[in-house]
Amino acid sequence: MWAAEIPLLLQCLQGKDESFPDSAEWEQRLLKFLRASLDTMEDEAWTKGLSCKLSQWLSKSPSSSGEKSFLYKALGTVLGACKEVLHIQEKLLQHLEEANAEKPSEAQGMISLLSHAAESNFHTVLDTLTMFASRLCKGQNRRIPRRKKMELDSRRAHATRSALILAHGSLALRASKEQLLARLEGDIVGNILLLYSCSCRPLALPAVERMFFSLGPQDLQNTLALLQSITDFSSAFQAVGDSACFNPSLKSKLLEILTDLLKKYYLGTPVSPVPLKVVLALEQLSKLKPSVGTKDMCDMLILCCKSIVTHPSAEMMLKIRKSQQAAQYLQLLQTSLKALGRLMVVLLETETTSGFFQNIVHRSMTSDNMWERKRALQTFSQLLAACEEHGRGGACKHFGSLVGLLVPLMCDPMPTSRQLAVTCLSSLLQIQAKATNRVIQTGDIGSLCEGLNDCSTVCQLQTSSKIARIVCRSFSLEHTIDFMMAIKDTFRKAKGMRVRAAGKWMITFLQMYGKDICRDLDLSPIIYILRSCISSMKHSTFMPFLCQAVAILTRCHANITIDSFFHQL
Repeated sequence: MWAAEIPLLLQCLQGKDESFPDSAEWEQRLLKFLRASLDTMEDEAWTKGLSCKLSQWLSKSPSSSGEKSFLYKALGTVLGACKEVLHIQEKLLQHLEEANAEKPSEAQGMISLLSHAAESNFHTVLDTLTMFASRLCKGQNRRIPRRKKMELDSRRAHATRSALILAHGSLALRASKEQLLARLEGDIVGNILLLYSCSCRPLALPAVERMFFSLGPQDLQNTLALLQSITDFSSAFQAVGDSACFNPSLKSKLLEILTDLLKKYYLGTPVSPVPLKVVLALEQLSKLKPSVGTKDMCDMLILCCKSIVTHPSAEMMLKIRKSQQAAQYLQLLQTSLKALGRLMVVLLETETTSGFFQNIVHRSMTSDNMWERKRALQTFSQLLAACEEHGRGGACKHFGSLVGLLVPLMCDPMPTSRQLAVTCLSSLLQIQAKATNRVIQTGDIGSLCEGLNDCSTVCQLQTSSKIARIVCRSFSLEHTIDFMMAIKDTFRKAKGMRVRAAGKWMITFLQMYGKDICRDLDLSPIIYILRSCISSMKHSTFMPFLCQAVAILTRCHANITIDSFFHQL
């Protein structure tokens, strides 16, 4: 085997084989060669001797060297081929204790060592991890000496616990179905929660010493490690198949932890990676059976939206855009929004209450903060695209109110928001067409979007009115009240061009359906809506639209309109 493989490896080193261009692939080939050699030899003494030699090299190698990173993987591979449990545990514990996890390369080395060793010795590696985790968390016993307590509360100990939390998630991803079902809930998740809770407790140091020992970075590192491990083991459990059912009480406990983290980091920093990692963890955890309850889901999504859609504020966004880390912050925001959209799509598969997601984003779509409106539209467009793709027609039950929400946003100050509003409207029309099993003449809405990009507000209004005539053709009269209520909400909360856009759409709708409304619907609720707009008027912008709306209804049916209008005075 060596005679066949070694010349091929030499060709890679000499650059003759172009199929392995980078060091990562070269490492993989070396490790594969190492494992094949171990399996071919089937000599326990030779394997143990090789592991001892690799262990010596690993202990002597500088932390920052690429050689040490590879030696962690090589030693893990050799230990994975060992049969003697005590030898495996001895070498693992030795290097877990030696490693300085404060250095990222060392922390990753620990994870690589454990992951490679677990490929053939999963239970032994997990038992060793459990033993080592227990040692690291003995500080919870108040009877231990003060010096030992300080060691357990050191930065290095915190970093080690974070690395071990990540290692448990990595092990879950590599475990077989049988191994995962046997050890996930009791050992993997149990150890993760133990390590996390141990690092979250206050330092056992006097106040004077604590002044020079901030836990901020360690707390964040621990939190991010926890969230990544939840994402990893949830993905692993999901891959097991539909027959597996996750422990409901354990799932509730994990959801409670994630909810608390969102509350803790909400408005805590201008842009934090924690809400994104929480959403990614929720996305995977929510896929596990049993499904999340509607109330828990609602509370969870509201917190997610507060952390990602409503935050940062307009003032904070201006500061962020002027900062040196602007590109990094904005990229994090975009990634968070996409993750939130995916989470809502996952929850959409289990949610049966119509209008649930509309209620989640409603507040943000009518916000005074234009950045918040944009973020809400980005999330909502993802959700509607998923509804369209999976044939979920629940949005059609709220067609009128959703259209009414989107209308003013077509004249939003931000060009991206205007385009997103049209994208959402197009998805709504397609969902409506599939749900009602009829062809909807949408015209060429896409070509009209160019007019919304125009800097002229007059051009934007004209384009919005053209789109209004196309969309209103798809209206059923049963959506009239919902549509008018949404328009009323815009009149009360919005300003400037958004109010004018809403007014134009209302007039277009009444001109097209005024006679039908008077004939087929009770006019009183519509008159009440118009009348309440007048009584709560804060801006004069929409008064001409209200007068015109009453005039249209009066021409269609004078007696009913006048009686209803003056009856409510």
